[in-house]
Amino acid sequence: MSEKADRPVTKPVPEVDLDARQTLRRLLSYLFRHRALLIVGIIFLMATGSIEASFIKFIDEILKEGFLNGDDWFVRWSGVLLMGVLMVRAITGYIGNYTIAKAGRLVIFELRQDIFGNMISLPTPYFDHHSSAQTISKLIYDVETTSMAITDTLAIMFRESFKALGLIILLFWSDWRLTLIFIIVIPLVVLVAAYTNKRFRKTSKEIQASMGGIGDTVKEAVTGHKVIKVYNGEAQEKENFAKANMFNLKQNLRRAKVSAGLVPMTMLLVAPAIALILYIFLNHLRTGPESVVQFSIYIMACLALMSPLKRLAKVNEKIQIGVTAANSVFQVIDEKPEVDDGQVKIDSTQGGIKFDKVEFKYRDDDEASVLSDIDFEIKPGERVAMVGSSGSGKSTITSLILRFYKPQKGVISIDGININDLCLKGMRSQFSLVSQDTTLFDDTIGRNIMYGMLDQYDEARLQSAIKAAHVSEFLDEMPLGLDTMVGEGGLRLSGGQRQRVAIARAIYKNAPILILDEATSALDNKSERFVQDALETLMKGRTSMVIAHRLSTIENADKILVLERGKIVEQGSHKHLLRMGGVYADLHKAQSNSPKKGFFFWSR
Repeated sequence: MSEKADRPVTKPVPEVDLDARQTLRRLLSYLFRHRALLIVGIIFLMATGSIEASFIKFIDEILKEGFLNGDDWFVRWSGVLLMGVLMVRAITGYIGNYTIAKAGRLVIFELRQDIFGNMISLPTPYFDHHSSAQTISKLIYDVETTSMAITDTLAIMFRESFKALGLIILLFWSDWRLTLIFIIVIPLVVLVAAYTNKRFRKTSKEIQASMGGIGDTVKEAVTGHKVIKVYNGEAQEKENFAKANMFNLKQNLRRAKVSAGLVPMTMLLVAPAIALILYIFLNHLRTGPESVVQFSIYIMACLALMSPLKRLAKVNEKIQIGVTAANSVFQVIDEKPEVDDGQVKIDSTQGGIKFDKVEFKYRDDDEASVLSDIDFEIKPGERVAMVGSSGSGKSTITSLILRFYKPQKGVISIDGININDLCLKGMRSQFSLVSQDTTLFDDTIGRNIMYGMLDQYDEARLQSAIKAAHVSEFLDEMPLGLDTMVGEGGLRLSGGQRQRVAIARAIYKNAPILILDEATSALDNKSERFVQDALETLMKGRTSMVIAHRLSTIENADKILVLERGKIVEQGSHKHLLRMGGVYADLHKAQSNSPKKGFFFWSR
């Protein structure tokens, strides 16, 4: 049975908003790494916007020269000119959009590399307080949102800005007095966009939080699908997902409401200006046939200007979405990696371990300690077992030895050296871990056995580990042998097969200290016999720490530590503890009277 009670309860950690401008500058710094692509993309997007703006002038020439004046040359070649302009527009648009999109994808690639690179170096407490689904959401959804929002914004800003600028120049050229009426509403559009700024940021942050909630619910349903089926929990899971999905829907609708209102507000501000221009033109500037062309072109330019203005008005929305997502992304990148301030390098160890008055809390502000006044010593090569009820602190002790956490008080030493003084990587290289919850990666059997040691490939060493762990008993039945994929979490293998692969990995590593966390629990008798033999081979000549619930598996241990509520209440050999008639003797008596007989790890 795994000791979930030993582990800290996951509590959500509130995210701290970074300064929006600082976040945007930092995000743009990723983009500016690809200056060449940006420059090319911006130049071609500006050309695209300018060409689109020139269409109005081209239509003006068609109406004047083709219809009013009937110019022969223009009538003959206008179609060719139009085709040429459209071809140039197509080429500039393609190059501009592709180069900006490429820069965006490169930013996504680099952000994901930075997040993952820092994530795998984060200390264990980080993962205690952040669900894996939320972290995955940041790596996939937030990064994608961040970069696409910024690259889309750049494309719109440069393309639509030059289109709008070209149209405004055309309007001033046509009649600067009327254009001043139209231009006066632009600051009002900017004010409306600024008003929606905070609302976009708030809703975007809530949407990202809701995506993490959906991810958590889906992950639990996927990993616990067997329990769901056995206990008929489908309705409950559907209800849980509906709540998370509904929260996401409400947040998206809130943002959609703000977004949908921005463009109509822009149109309402512009409409009076166009109406006033129409009134002035019809009542004061109408002079003859040419005025019809002049007015048509002017109104077309005004209406054409609406499109880039609407897109530019929505740029703020995309920027706020991108900044909010970037804030979430950079928080992971900025998390401090696991501290390794050890100065003593260690290449080998005899395997002696000592706890000296160790006290530990998962959080400094916790009132009760998980471990209190822990004192014991393991001599090199000894087999030491830990027993006690769930939550008594057994798994926490092994986590402290591996320096997943640091105690608030006391000293833990290996071969007389404080583990805090040891270089972390070298220290952990002295340990092998085999637990009930076997961790296999979605890779081949061979690569799982050599995990983390692929650069130390040794065929003889590999075959020896396979034989010693009894992996060969089932490996021969698989057509692809060592190249067989184990599936996610090793689900394509049975429980016993997964355990033997994990033991083979520990044998291949050949570390001097071994930690066994209920390595044979929940296995059938046949599988357990194979695993027992493999463990016996693995423990020879090594310091071994065994977490056990079935006392029959540890009777031949050199020393047994009995834990209760985070304290060692008894320690000694099996016979010694029985003679004491204390906690261990009561546990042994209770298990001896149980109809379930334990299986022996070590021969008597």
